[in-house]
Amino acid sequence: MTNQPGRSNFVHVRDVTLRDGFQDERFVATDEKIALFGALVAAGITDLELTSFVRPDRVPALADAEALVRATQSTEGVQRWGLVLNAKGAERALAVGLTNLQFVVSVSESHQRANAGGTVAQSLIQLREIVKIVRATPASVAVEVTLATAFGCPFSGPVPESDVLKVLEKVLEEGIDAVSLADTIGVAVPTEVTSLVSHVRQVTDLTPVGVHLHDTRGLGIANALAALDAGASRIDGTVGGLGGCPFAPGASGNLPLEDLIHALHAMGMNTGVKLEQLLEAAKLACQLVGQPVSSHVGVAGPRFARRPN
Repeated sequence: MTNQPGRSNFVHVRDVTLRDGFQDERFVATDEKIALFGALVAAGITDLELTSFVRPDRVPALADAEALVRATQSTEGVQRWGLVLNAKGAERALAVGLTNLQFVVSVSESHQRANAGGTVAQSLIQLREIVKIVRATPASVAVEVTLATAFGCPFSGPVPESDVLKVLEKVLEEGIDAVSLADTIGVAVPTEVTSLVSHVRQVTDLTPVGVHLHDTRGLGIANALAALDAGASRIDGTVGGLGGCPFAPGASGNLPLEDLIHALHAMGMNTGVKLEQLLEAAKLACQLVGQPVSSHVGVAGPRFARRPN
C-alpha cells in the first residue's frame, strides 16, 4: 500500500470480536464481554460490532444481545453495531437503543440458505422491511449491508463479480448507508480484492465500502492492503485471530486486528489504536474462549521489540 499524495494516512478499522469472533465459540458471560469491550475501547477502538439479534437457539453464544447493548450504551464516541437478518431482529435492536444496524445477505444462494434459511430474493425483501422500520424511527439510524461470500462460497465455489454486482445493485436501491464485502471463508487473493473493490466503488459512488476479511489462508493482511489501495474505507477484524461462521464450513480466523495495526503503523499510517493495549485485549479475548492467541504479532511480538540479552 502506498501513502499517496493528498490522501489521508488515517485507516478506519472496526473490531468484530464480540460478534464474529465469539459467535462460533462457547458462551462468554455478559460481564466478561463488557470487560473485553472496555479493553478494546481503552486500546483506541471506536467502532465495534457488538452482537447479533438472531435466534438464540441458532447462535447460543450471542443470546445476551440486549443485555450487552444496554451495558455499553453510555460509552461516548464509540460506534456500536448489531447484526440483524430480518425485521424482528431490527425491532429488537432498536428497542434497546442501538442506532447502527448491520444486515447480511449472501451473494451465494446455497450459503444464503445455510446462513439465513431462505433465498437471496427473500433476504432482500427483509432488507426492505428493515429500511421501512428504520425510516419510521425518530432516531437517526444507520443501515449497512454486508455482501457475504463475495469472493467464494463453501458450497458452490468461486463467485463471479457479476453476481456480486447484481446483488449490490438491488441493495443500493434501498438507500442504505454503507456496504461491506465479506471474504467469508478466506479464499480471496489480492488481485481479486483489488478488482472487486474497484468495481464496487465505481457503482456505489459516495456510499462507503468496507471489507470483512478472513485470514484462513494467510492472505488477510495482503488483501487488506489491496482493498485500501482500491478505495475501501474500512477494514474489519478481530483480536487474537478469533472468528468463524457456524454456517460456513472452513470460515476460520478473521483478519487479526493487531497484525493489521502493526503493519499499518510500520508503514507510517495512523489508526488511532494503541498496539500494546490491543495485544492485551487479544490475550483477554482468547482467554475468555479458551483459545490461544494465533495472530502473528500476538505470538512473535511487535518487530524490534526490546528483549533481554
